[in-house]
Amino acid sequence: MMRFKKVYIETTNICNLSCNFCPKTKRKLRSMEPTAFLHILKCIKPYTNYIYFHLMGEPLLNPDLKAFLALSDEQGFKVNLTTNGSLLKRVKDILLSANALRQINISLHSFEANENETSFYQYLDEVLYFVKEAAAKSGIICSLRLWNLDNKGLDANNALNHYILEKIEKSFELDYG
Repeated sequence: MMRFKKVYIETTNICNLSCNFCPKTKRKLRSMEPTAFLHILKCIKPYTNYIYFHLMGEPLLNPDLKAFLALSDEQGFKVNLTTNGSLLKRVKDILLSANALRQINISLHSFEANENETSFYQYLDEVLYFVKEAAAKSGIICSLRLWNLDNKGLDANNALNHYILEKIEKSFELDYG
């Protein structure tokens, strides 16, 4: 039987940001419910061991995130999720205690492309704190992503990239100078 390395599941198409580089969906905004999620897991079980919570929405916004991670574990899946990182503090305990969670990709370029109530510096501090805590308390892989380094072909902002890279280097005592 054909196997796939991963299957993407859009657990919500709702996002709390409106990035200038992200294509907007014209579909009705909604979040998946646990019964539909379990049905999908059972359908894809023969085809993969890895699922990704990613696509048009922010997966940390789904009110059933904890249930989805528990169902994924019960069905034998490993979960990777991609987030803009702005809600990590709110769902930290759910994420750090999830047996199924393998990797979190945090798109740091998202925040700068939006107007926010929180300062960028507070956002970055909270993301880096989460990454350190995840490294200390779990086996979760955290991937910090900047897709706007050269800005070629993208409409994303990148004025803070130098600061972001310096802050990561200092926070994790790296020396790339």
